[in-house]
This record gives sequence, C-alpha cells and structure tokens, in this order.
Amino acid sequence: MDINKKRRYPRVASDAQLEIQHPALGVISLKAKNASKGGFFALRGVHTLPPVDTEVRVIIKRHTGTLNSEPVQMRVAHVSTEGIGLEFI
Repeated sequence: MDINKKRRYPRVASDAQLEIQHPALGVISLKAKNASKGGFFALRGVHTLPPVDTEVRVIIKRHTGTLNSEPVQMRVAHVSTEGIGLEFI
C-alpha cells in the first residue's frame, strides 16, 4: 500500500532549520526534509536523537528568519536511520 495514502496530512518539501531543545540533550540543529500540518521530518545528520515520545521545544528557522519567537512544543513520533519525525502537541 502507498504510504502517502495512509498519512493524515500531505507532506511538502521544506528547507527549514529546526532548533530542537531538551534539558537533558541541550540544543540540536537539524535540517527539515518535509513539513505538514502535523509536524516535520528532519534529517539526522551526526546527532544523537531523543527517543520516541520525548517532548521537545522547537524553534523553526527559514532563510527569511525565525518563524516563531517562542519555542513550540513537539513530540518525537519516530526515529529512523534517516532522521526524526516530530509532531505538534
């Protein structure tokens, strides 16, 4: 079955930088691969990523500047060898 038919929200390519904040992990900067109304998928790079169900705070940055002045709460939905799926909570 086509995985895109199972998705709740359509994905669009994204070039955003995500600044992921967590007290135990510090700050991790990742490049988003895609975005949807539900969240982001960001590429792993060389970072150790937080486990599934971890709540994090995220600043979203674009080439035009920071999109949110206050970090948004997100939850780690999945982690793979490619990257991390974050959903808005």
